Amino acid sequence: MRTRDVVLLVAIAAASSAQALATTLSSNPVVIAVHRGDCLSAVKLVNAEVSANDEQTAFLAGRMLDEGVCVQKDPVAAAQFFARAADLGDKPAIIDYGAKIGLGEGAEQSYERAGSVCRTGGLDPQAKLPTYALGYACTVGALAGELLRESLPKGAFRSNAGTLVVDFSPASGSMTIKSTPQVGVADTSTGSNLRSPLINAPQEINRAWRSAVAAAPKPDPAHIDDETILLPIDVDMTLEVGREALNRIDSRNLGTLMRGDFLPGPH
Repeated sequence: MRTRDVVLLVAIAAASSAQALATTLSSNPVVIAVHRGDCLSAVKLVNAEVSANDEQTAFLAGRMLDEGVCVQKDPVAAAQFFARAADLGDKPAIIDYGAKIGLGEGAEQSYERAGSVCRTGGLDPQAKLPTYALGYACTVGALAGELLRESLPKGAFRSNAGTLVVDFSPASGSMTIKSTPQVGVADTSTGSNLRSPLINAPQEINRAWRSAVAAAPKPDPAHIDDETILLPIDVDMTLEVGREALNRIDSRNLGTLMRGDFLPGPH
């Protein structure tokens, strides 16, 4: 088997492990409270469990702060929760924390350090890409995933139905979609058996990617070569589907997460 095929399988396996995590997230009491639109309970659960060093809850707290789910959006505070979850061993949190370093949110901006962190999270396991370039790619990929999770409608991708993997060239900024989850379909209209896809997946992915490239700090061309990297993109919306319930609550009912004493994050 060619090396490129092996790397693709590794990327898909990494994304598949993220799908398995989504199954456990769906039963997490914090996620259940968010889906009910009960933000006060969700925040109380986070404050209790994070202090007990629960890595999954710390990761969820980071996502809530990063995307404004049940709390006011605070990317800097989100980075601290991702750092805590990463130190406790949560793999998705390691990638999100690495991207925060790449963005310079809650940590000094450094693509070199972001690359080191993201490699410990499972990206580029064969160390084919220079660390600086990996940090840039990790940052763009995580940001694109966040944009998709925030913008796509509920059920856009079917759960446990494939993975989103892209091939990215940090030097040119070009991206090619290698695999996507199966797209969900809309309910049939009266008198019709035809069911339309909920989204145009390539169009939505390309739009999010362009926005992510534009938003990420521009890399130093001297540290970027012509290598490409296969990146799994996290588009699991287990937490985000709770927005449907949150749209019905008064913003004054949003809670406040307690930061507590945070660990410095992986290096």
